[in-house]
Order: sequence, then structure tokens, then C-alpha cells
Amino acid sequence: MSKTAFEELSQQIQHYLQFDREDRKQQLVAVKQNGNSIQYIQDPDKEVQLAAVKEEGRSIRFVKFPDKEAQLEAIKQDGNSIRYIHNPDKEVQIAAVKQNGGYSIQFIHDPDKEVQIAAVRQNGWSIQFIHGPDKEVQLEAIKQCGESIRFIKFPDKDVQMAAIEKSGYNIRVIAVCPNLSEISEEVYNCMVCKDIIE
Repeated sequence: MSKTAFEELSQQIQHYLQFDREDRKQQLVAVKQNGNSIQYIQDPDKEVQLAAVKEEGRSIRFVKFPDKEAQLEAIKQDGNSIRYIHNPDKEVQIAAVKQNGGYSIQFIHDPDKEVQIAAVRQNGWSIQFIHGPDKEVQLEAIKQCGESIRFIKFPDKDVQMAAIEKSGYNIRVIAVCPNLSEISEEVYNCMVCKDIIE
């Protein structure tokens, strides 16, 4: 839908809803056609909220205090909808990172270790959005995708070796990785054997 068509539809919906704000049936018809039309409804009830987020997950940004069911439904549609949910609980956070391959972790403030692991198990590259992941989280990321070592600051010898064991190609990633202040002796010897460095 083009931007102009969307704006026209939004204006029509706004006019329609202002005509009779009390008619719940009209509200349901509107949000089922375009979830974002919930922004024009004052105090939508739970059924209207659910219908809106089922049609468009990101429409949750227009719901003042969405309950957990609405949050989970929005996440089911789009994991990145979590950016509009204030203080989502762990279940909602994990659902979000599982819905979109781990990338929604970038919108979660201070995710705990369980949420971090859920994200990197979906996609090792999502570790780039985790501040100060511990060794267990780093190893889980490497297990999922060895190349994710490029996003790990100062990986220790075990993490470096895990990346190499995942794929020999990762020796090259480690050799040029700006996040490494020190390459372990074991990894260095591996690189020498493979003629990566001299």
C-alpha cells in the first residue's frame, strides 16, 4: 500500500471512528482492516486491542497498557514489536527473540542470561546486540554460527578455538578481527600451520 493510499485510508478510518466512537462493531471492522487504526479509538477494549495486534503487531504502540495476551499476540506477528512494550516480562522477551531470529534482543533493555542464550541460539550474530555477554553466551553464539566471533570483544582461547572447530574459515576471521587484543598461543599456532600468518 502506498504512503498516499495509507494516509487516505487512515483519514477515512479516523472520520469513520469519530462518527461513532461508541460502536464497538465499527471499531472491530476498522482494526481488522488496518491494525494501526486503533490509534483513533479512545480506550479500546481487550477484544479490539487483540484484533488490532493480530492484524499489525506494531500497532501495540498505540495501546496504552497492553495486557500480556496482547503483548504475546503482537510479538507473534512481529518480534520487533517488543520495542513498543514497556517492561516486557521474560516470557514476552523470549517469544520476541524466537520470533525473529534473535534480532529483537536489540530492543530489550538489559536482557538476562536466559534471554541472551535464547537469542544467540536463534542466530549467533545477534550477540552483536548484547552488551558484555559472558563466556557461556559467547560459546552458544559460536555454536550457532562460528563467524559470530567477529562481534565478541576479547574472546578468550576457548571461544577462539570453538570458532575454529566450527569452521576452519574462522581462523581468517580471527586473524583480521579488530575485537581481539590478543590471539591465544594455541590459535596462533593453528594460524601458522594453516599459513594464515607468518
